[in-house]
Order: sequence, then C-alpha cells, then structure tokens
Amino acid sequence: MKNNVKWLCRYTTLEYLLDLIIRKKMVLLDPIEHWEDKNDTIVIEEYKMKSKIDNLYALCFTYGSETIHHWKYFSSGSNGCYIKFNAEQLIKILNKIDGVRHKKISYQKINELKPKSFDLKQMPFIKRFPYKIEKEYRVIWEGKGNDKPIEIEIPLEIIERITISGKMPSNVFETIKTLIESKLDSRKIKIYRSTIYENKKWIGFFKKVRNET
Repeated sequence: MKNNVKWLCRYTTLEYLLDLIIRKKMVLLDPIEHWEDKNDTIVIEEYKMKSKIDNLYALCFTYGSETIHHWKYFSSGSNGCYIKFNAEQLIKILNKIDGVRHKKISYQKINELKPKSFDLKQMPFIKRFPYKIEKEYRVIWEGKGNDKPIEIEIPLEIIERITISGKMPSNVFETIKTLIESKLDSRKIKIYRSTIYENKKWIGFFKKVRNET
C-alpha cells in the first residue's frame, strides 16, 4: 500500500458530509481562497507562479488517529464530523485521475531547508514542523485553463465509518444519524458520536480508583 497508509480521514462539517453522500463526489477547492494558514497559501501561490500553472485545487486528509487538534482546527462546533476512508481503495481512485498528485506531507524545520537543492515539485507537500501532529495526507490537482473546483467521484463503499462531533447533543445525534442512514441506500457504514471530549470508560476508571489518602 502506498506510503503504508491504512486509512485516510477527512475532517469536515455535516453539510459537506451530506453533499458527499448524496452526490457521491468530493470537491477539491482553491486553497488560496479557503485556507486560513498563510504558511500554506503563500507557499502555494509561489509554487503556482514558479511552475507557471493556472490553477491548483486541494483536499486534505489525515492518516493519524483522532486528536483534539483535528476537531478544533478542522471540525469545530457541534456540526463537525470526520469521514474515515479505506486508504487503499481511495488511493486507487486518485491514481486514475489526470492532473492529481497525492502524498504524505513532509514536515520541515526552517533551518533545515536548503533552497539550492530544493525540489520545486515538492512545494505543495511541505509544512512547518510544528504542524507535524496533523499527519496530513494531501491531494492536489494542478493544471491550466480550469477555473472550476475539481470533483472526484467516490463510491460510498470505501467509507469505513463516520464520526460526529461529541459537542452535538446525544438526542440530536440520534436524529442526524437516522438522516445519514436514510441517505446511504442501506449501506452498512458505522456512525458514531465522538467521545474525545467525554469518554465514559476513561472517567469510569478514575471513579473506581480507591481513595488511598
């Protein structure tokens, strides 16, 4: 399997999740318009200029485990969620699309960068070392003359699970879960509510600890 990636998770919001489920497509967007991090967007602008390409669209995943960072930065609020894909199957789809490149992000320290020996093609796949916790896997499409976001057809069968933000009230979650299931055409995809903010098993352990003082 490419890069030894077992799964790829997309942190997003419910509206994008429902759009994916209903249209069976994922959208790559212009990072310069949609990303907040100037470390990323300015590097992308420089890459486009130096490579003489008109457009670059991107979509970001993580191959790492669930973290507070992912929820806060990419899926904040009660409508946040993440979609876990089978990495092998998703990568097979990406490999068939002209203009698409994808790989793990390389996290670099500023004092380790060497401009003279730097590979220009790697610019869209590099981030500063402090972002290493993200374990990002980035998908880009680059080319000329296309001013519309790129859409990739995704069979729902490659989705392994859907996790909804733990900030969503449990009764609302049950309603949303029923709605999502109704759009899956009887496909058996696991749908959970995240416990990262309140895990009963973790809390229960400490409630059972005897008071030795």
